[in-house]
Amino acid sequence: MPTITQLLRDLARGKAFPSCAMAGGGNAAGHAWASAPSFCPPQYTRLVETQGGPRYFCDYSGAVSVTVNGTAFTRTWWSMDGSTVTEFSPAAKAQLGRWDPRFDDDYAAWLATQQQETPAAEPSH
Repeated sequence: MPTITQLLRDLARGKAFPSCAMAGGGNAAGHAWASAPSFCPPQYTRLVETQGGPRYFCDYSGAVSVTVNGTAFTRTWWSMDGSTVTEFSPAAKAQLGRWDPRFDDDYAAWLATQQQETPAAEPSH
């Protein structure tokens, strides 16, 4: 069973959210609920025009962030259906050597869709 699916099943049965102290100082993991647009990656943030005005939504419900040796290591975004995507920090990438590039690929695809503002040309005299 995928880890996030098991987590959601455990939470639904009243079990506490797991915590991880990991060995060594400066290592920690914690959970935060997603809140678009402030705590949701831009590639997973949706803006929907509603009758009451614009409203932001995040494709993911929350994120589990991991710190190793006092430095951000990974943040795994998860949704209620069990899907996940992991954001790897530069420190994690350097240590791991190989990682799932989906978060970075999704960001690059999102960035390519954004209109690049070009500065207005200076009038010539």
